[in-house]
Amino acid sequence: MSQSKQQIIFSLIGLLLLVSGLFFLRTFHIFGIFPKQDSALTDQPKTSPPTKTSIMQASYLISGDVFWGRGIDYFAQQSPLKYDWPFSRLSEFNPDKYDGWIADIECPVTDKKIPYQVQVDSLIFACSPDYLPAASKWFDVFTLANNHTSNTGPDGFADTRTNLAKAGRQFFGHWDLSQRQDLCEVIALKVKVDSQAKKLPIAMCGYHWLARMPSDDELAQISQYAAYFPVWVFPHGGTEYSTVATPAQQELYRKMIDLGADAVFADHPHVVEPTEAYKGKLIVYNLGNLIFDQWFDQEVTKSLIVNVALSASVDKNLQAYLDMGESCAVFKDNCLETAQTKGLKAYKLKYSYSIIAGDSSNASSDDRLKHLGSPTVQEWLLKRTNWPTTLSGLN
Repeated sequence: MSQSKQQIIFSLIGLLLLVSGLFFLRTFHIFGIFPKQDSALTDQPKTSPPTKTSIMQASYLISGDVFWGRGIDYFAQQSPLKYDWPFSRLSEFNPDKYDGWIADIECPVTDKKIPYQVQVDSLIFACSPDYLPAASKWFDVFTLANNHTSNTGPDGFADTRTNLAKAGRQFFGHWDLSQRQDLCEVIALKVKVDSQAKKLPIAMCGYHWLARMPSDDELAQISQYAAYFPVWVFPHGGTEYSTVATPAQQELYRKMIDLGADAVFADHPHVVEPTEAYKGKLIVYNLGNLIFDQWFDQEVTKSLIVNVALSASVDKNLQAYLDMGESCAVFKDNCLETAQTKGLKAYKLKYSYSIIAGDSSNASSDDRLKHLGSPTVQEWLLKRTNWPTTLSGLN
C-alpha cells in the first residue's frame, strides 16, 4: 500500500474516533454519568449570594434634674476640682458604654449673676457657662422645658441656647407652652450601623406645665412629629416631693402616648416616682435629681437613670433618615420638612430598657456627689418604680 493511501486511512480512522468520542460524551452527560463543564449546556440556574441586612443599634442614659448653681457652685469653688467637681463621680455610671446622655438642665446657662443668698431665698437660679466644658464631657442633650430656665428673663434663656450650641450640645423644649414651634426638636443621636458611626434623627418634645395644662394644639405637636419620627416626650410638672404620681400626671402622660409618643420621661418633683407600661410604652413619672444641691432627706438624694437601648433593621426608608441625620444636629434644623418633602414614612424601633440607681445620701462627705447606688439602693429603686411589673408590660 502506498504511503498516501495509508495517510488517508489513518485520517479516516482518527475522524471516526473523534466523532465516536463526542457521541459517547454527550450520552454520558444526558445520563448523568459525569457533569457537564460547559455552562452553556447546563440547566442549573445562576443564583446571587444572599444580601446581608444591616442592623442599627444604640444605647442611651436618661436622667433627671442637672444644675450647677447655688450650693453646687458653692462647694465646687471650694474644691480643688473647681468646675469639674459636680461631675467627678459620674464615671461610676460607665458612660463610655453608651452613645449619649440626656438630662433636664434646671437653670439658665448665662453670665448673668444671681447672688448665692438670692438663689437660696428666692429660688431664682443662674448657672455659669464656665461649667459647660466639664458638663459636655458627660451630657449630650438637654431639655429646657422647666420652671427655672426663665429665671434670668428672655435674655438669659437666649444665652442658654447660645452657650449650649457653642459647647456642641443639643437641646429642645421651652419654658413657655405658648411657644408651640419650640416645644419639639429633631435631635441627632449617635448610633452604630454594622459598627459604623451614624446619626439617627429622633424627635424630642418638652412640656413645662406647672402653670397650666398644655392645650390640644400644643400637644398636637407630638402627633405632627410622630408621623415621621419616633418621639420621646419630657414633661415637667407634678407635685414637688410627692413619691406618687397625681391623677393629672397620669392623665396627661397617657395622653402623650395616645398622641404618638414612644416613651415619656418626666421630672420636677425632685424625688423618684413610679413607672408604668401603658399600651406597651414606657412612662416614667419622675426621674428625681441627678446633680442638685438638695440633701435634706433620703428621698431627694436618690436618682432614677433609665438605660434606653434601641435597634432596627436598616431598610431603604431608614437609610434615608440616616443619610439626613447629621443635618439634624443643629438647632432649628429643617429635618421635619425634609422628611415631609421626601415622603418618608415613620420608622419603628425595637426598645429594651433597664434602670440604674444613683445616690448622694451622705451630705457630710464627697458622697454628696451623685454616684452609683449600692445594691441596697438599687433594690429600693426597683420597688419604688414598680419596675418588674412595668418591664413585663413593655412591648
